[in-house]
Amino acid sequence: MDRLPPVRAATRTLAQHLDARDLRAAIVEALASTDVREQTLRDAVWTYVRAERDIGVAPGVVILALTDIVERSGLDPEDRPRRTRDLILWCVEAFFGHLGGSGVGNDSTSDQ
Repeated sequence: MDRLPPVRAATRTLAQHLDARDLRAAIVEALASTDVREQTLRDAVWTYVRAERDIGVAPGVVILALTDIVERSGLDPEDRPRRTRDLILWCVEAFFGHLGGSGVGNDSTSDQ
């Protein structure tokens, strides 16, 4: 039996819908800049992802939205895979915690 996942976006309030639109626009604007500031782009992605997570949107849906943003951004086709990878990595970090470094599950003091 095939079941579709719950439609979480349909339960958004108008304010949540407008916030998501504005946050996606901030990502588009950061990508469109001729001098892309990595931290600005990362902050925009993290803010968008956390807002989506907080209202119950599945990680896969957010990843698809970010991928669509990159595809529609007008970036040079050679730069798209790198940018897509960056945005997906930041998405996973924002959803589940930091990857690598001193983030989740990587406490170097636990051996002492």
